[in-house]
Formats: sequence, structure tokens, C-alpha cells
Amino acid sequence: MTILPSNRQLCRLAPPAAQSRERRCSFILLGLLFLILVLGGCSRQKQSDPGPTSETPVPGGTVVIAFPAEPDVLNSLIRSSAYSGRVLSAMQDALVEMGEDFNYEPKIARAWTLAPDQLSLTYRLRPWRWSDGQPLSAYDVAATFALYKNPLIASPRRGSYRNVIRAVALDSFTIRYDFSRPLTDPVGRSAHLILPLHWTRDLDPAEVRDWPLNQAPLASGPFRFERWEHNQQLVLERNENYPGSPALLDRVIFSIVPDETSRLLQLEAGEVDFVEELPPAAAARLEAEGRVTVERVGGRLFAYMSWNFDNPRFSDPRVRKAMSLAIDRSRFVEGLLYGYGQAAASPLPPILWNHAEHLLPDPYQPEEARRLLATAGWRDTDGDGVLDRDGLRFSFQLITRKGDPLRENGAVVIREYLRKVGIDVRPRVMEHGAGINLVKSGRFDAYLGHFQASLYADPSSMIRSDARDRFNYGGYSNAVVDSLLTAALSQADRALAKPIWIEIQERLAADLPAIYLYYPETLIGVSHRLRDVRPHNLSPYNNLHEWWIPLAERKYRSAAAD
Repeated sequence: MTILPSNRQLCRLAPPAAQSRERRCSFILLGLLFLILVLGGCSRQKQSDPGPTSETPVPGGTVVIAFPAEPDVLNSLIRSSAYSGRVLSAMQDALVEMGEDFNYEPKIARAWTLAPDQLSLTYRLRPWRWSDGQPLSAYDVAATFALYKNPLIASPRRGSYRNVIRAVALDSFTIRYDFSRPLTDPVGRSAHLILPLHWTRDLDPAEVRDWPLNQAPLASGPFRFERWEHNQQLVLERNENYPGSPALLDRVIFSIVPDETSRLLQLEAGEVDFVEELPPAAAARLEAEGRVTVERVGGRLFAYMSWNFDNPRFSDPRVRKAMSLAIDRSRFVEGLLYGYGQAAASPLPPILWNHAEHLLPDPYQPEEARRLLATAGWRDTDGDGVLDRDGLRFSFQLITRKGDPLRENGAVVIREYLRKVGIDVRPRVMEHGAGINLVKSGRFDAYLGHFQASLYADPSSMIRSDARDRFNYGGYSNAVVDSLLTAALSQADRALAKPIWIEIQERLAADLPAIYLYYPETLIGVSHRLRDVRPHNLSPYNNLHEWWIPLAERKYRSAAAD
């Protein structure tokens, strides 16, 4: 309500005047009243017609995210599933986080200092706490890092810390990491999620796969664990003890929907709000219909076919090069990706600073492939259409993940092309967990998968000879590549390191630990009711704590769902 001064009060503001001037003041007052009423009416008209830019985030609401596969375990020490990583990133913070500009930002740590000799990095922590109210201190950080390094844990990330000797808690708020040599990315090399010491101190590392926290971890991030109904859904709720900026959503439900068609139908029906890894054809249709928002994110993902180097069929680099030349990558990019991607030549995608721009994907040259195979001794001696050597048929099983048409159809494409040069491929489509377990155990011939390249631009976990406990499942080993990796990772100056990385990629293109097929764009379906969703190369759920839903568009009213 606007309180206007009276007629006499307005006139007193002017010097004393005759009666006629007082009347003129009355006319002025009437004019001011008219102007105020007009402007007030305009203001009210604008307020009654808010646009999207005038929306204000309101806390509350539940979002439902469709997962193609169930997380394997909610323990950052031993998890191998990307979906476990998605959940843990919403629940647990690290000392620092990488921002959307790919620079590090403070999180639990308020600041960090690299020693002049570059052999240690010291973090100063903020006051922080776990979701049970207990303080999170440098002692939690040091104890967690010791677990990553513990051979009894056998963490798949242990090799990433080979050049980090130890983490020492100097006091409750100070942690120091000691390095064996200067590192290119000391902050990234000391980055990891943290476990609560008051939960882990009495647990046996040798029994890590049976730890209770694997199924119900404690949180240090914006969301905390609520419940996990296996093969159905995993539910997080807002962490009310979170020291950082609180999440806007009350609850996040990760709904396990292995079947792709079901995920799409549920997205279109509004039963789920967020689906990543949309098939390109479906993404184009959904975008044309306007029923959901389709976000396109290029970046770090690449598709590859790797092999088990214990299998004699794959021991000769000429054979591996022949298989690469026998596959037409345009069939993947144009046929399966609908143009949403590009052919690949390296495990370092173009978005990364050390990608070798000059390196081109292997062209489609089936005649050269046949020549190389014959040079390596593979011929069809019995006329059955399949090459053989010393009584060994060139036939192998190719494992890939069920429920992903890109991979399922990709396996068929590979079989078709390799058959043309005399190689028999038998695709085996499996549930993700079962397939990965076979590959990790070494009981496989070849594997067709997707891999997300490290933000730290380091492919060591896939190609280093001592990384079989990480993601070098096939046991690729090349002493020269190992030596070059050590040199590249020891060089802090990117300008000096880049030529080494280029040589690494050139050697990989010749020796082929895997066939690099394509770099796909990640296509994401987002419900119109969600606001401020910013998928990024860092993660499809990059800013999950900032997502919100307007009051009028909230659907779940029960305590169990909202």
C-alpha cells in the first residue's frame, strides 16, 4: 500500500503563495495521483504475467532419474559402476571439485599450497560434518587415503595414486599429501572421496566387499542415503546436516529401468524426469515433438573394442591393425549415432588438452586388412570362410552390455565387417554387472564398451601394463608406452608435456591396445518441469543440488515419495 502525503502537505513543500497557487497545487496532486495509478496498474499487470526468467527457485519436490543399471556398490574404494559414481557424487564431497571451466574450486578444503619442491601438497579444511552430525576432519581424509593404497582393499583406483606416497593429518584441519616426484596435476592426483573414520576404523580391509557401508553409506554432500530397494530404486534425501549450500530438492529417486524402451516410455509419460544416454533416433523424435527437453553434451566418452592379450589370436599387432582397418567407422557415426558424434582415433577425446589433433581414425581398407592378416599367417586353409593358423580358427566371443542399442547393434556391425575379412565374431549380450565381472576376471575374448576418459587427461588406467587391477582388463603391456606415460605425467608444463602425449597416441595407434571407434555425444532427456538443469562434460548431474521444481508442477505428495 502506497501512503500519499495530503494536499496541504504537498503544498507546504513549495514557498508560500496565493490561493490560486494552492489550487494549482491541487491540480498537480491530481496529476500525480493519476500517474501513480497508471504506473501501479502497469506494475500489477507485469507481476500477474511472470515469464520463465522471473521464476524463483523454491525448495522441495522429488525428481525421478532413470538408471539403465543398478549401482554395484556404494563404496568409492571398490565401486566399478558409473552409476555408483553418479550416486556417490551426490552424497559425498571431496576436498576440492572441478568447476565447469575445468579449474579446481574449494569444497571441503578452503585452500591448498604446493611446496616449492613440488613434492607435497597441503590442504586446509573448513569445519565440516557427516550426515550423522559427527565432524569430518583431516583424520578421516588420511585414513581413507590409506585404504585406497591398501593392497588388501585392491581398489581399482589404487594405481592412480602410485606417485602419492602418503596422506598425513597434521591436525584436525590440515592434511598433507607427499609425492614421490613432481606431478603434472598434484590436485587431481590427490583427489578422492572420503569415508568416515568412526565407521571404518574397526572394519577389516580384507573383508571390504562385505562392509555394511557398501549398501548404506554416510554422506558429506548435499544428499544423504535414505533407502535402497535392489533392482527397483535407490532413494536419496536432502542432507539437513550439510555445511555447504543446501540442495533444493527434498528427494532424488534413482529408478532402475534396464529396458531402454521402458525408460523412453516413462520419460514421455512423465513417470521419470531425467534419462541419460538417449538413443540418437529417439532423441531426434522427442526433440521434434517438444514433449521433453533434449540436452546434447559432447566430451569425454569414447567407444572401443578391447581384447584379452592372453588370447593368441590378438598377440600380433598386425592382426590388431587389420581388424581396425576392416571396420568402417562411418557406419557407427552416420548409421547408429545419426551424426551425433565423430570417429575416434585415441583414448584421449578432442575436448582434452593433450589430444593429438593430427591423428586420424583408421580408414576403411578391407583389402589392406586381408593382406596384414595373411602376412601374420592367417589363411582359410579348409575353405569354411574363416581364417585359421596352426589349427586355431579366428573365431572369438565379443561381450557387450544388454539394454543399449548402440552397443548391441555395434556388436552386429563389427561381426558383419570382420566376417568380410575371414574373422568370425560371436556377440554375447549380457547384463552389465555380469558382463563386467567376466571381463574383470579375465574370462573373455573381446569386449565392446564405452569409457569416460579421465578429466585429468591421463589414460593410464586403461593402457599401463600394471593397471590390470584397474581398467586394463585385457592386460595390454608396452614398456615404451609405460616409459612415455611416466615422462608425460612428470612434466608440469603442458607445453613440454604435449609432444610426449602426442607420441603416446601415435604409438597406441600403431600397437592398438583397443580399437577406438567413435566419440558419441551424450543425449539427455529432461522433463519440462525441472528447472536449472545443466548437464556438463563433468557429469550429466553436474549441478543436481541446484535443480528445482515449481510448486505447481510437483507430483508426489506422500511422505514416502515427496
